[in-house]
Amino acid sequence: MILDEPINGLDPIGIAEVRSFIRGLCNERGKTILISSHILSEIALLADDIGIIDHGALLEEESLAQLEAKSSKHIRFVVSDTAQAARILERIFYESQFTIQDDHNIQVHNLDLPIGKIVTAFVENGLEVSEAHTCEESLEDYFKRVTGGEGIA
Repeated sequence: MILDEPINGLDPIGIAEVRSFIRGLCNERGKTILISSHILSEIALLADDIGIIDHGALLEEESLAQLEAKSSKHIRFVVSDTAQAARILERIFYESQFTIQDDHNIQVHNLDLPIGKIVTAFVENGLEVSEAHTCEESLEDYFKRVTGGEGIA
């Protein structure tokens, strides 16, 4: 079965009913359903495999789990000097799983590190810290990153 925007224009109850119906077709009757939709949060609730199409080209086709693993979950720090922050992460926390975005933004990919202790170490070593928080990229964010962020608006 092929469905194009199956929940477009539905109220929340209608959306839940259509979602339940689609799941029933797949799980109880073993049907394969191809859904085309721009409502990516809904697709994440329904799909096992997801294809990202941009300007008619299939950019990626993977399981939802694989796409979620590719989406970025990180701790973001905005600091006065990312090179110094990187040295502190390596020297004090023995951490190498980070990405320097620019002179002030650094992303730490190990979510098990204590944010408060990192901020304290940065400040004690002369860095100014203006932001520190955990970030999780949604499927919509990942789609925008993969496609270059263009929209029709």
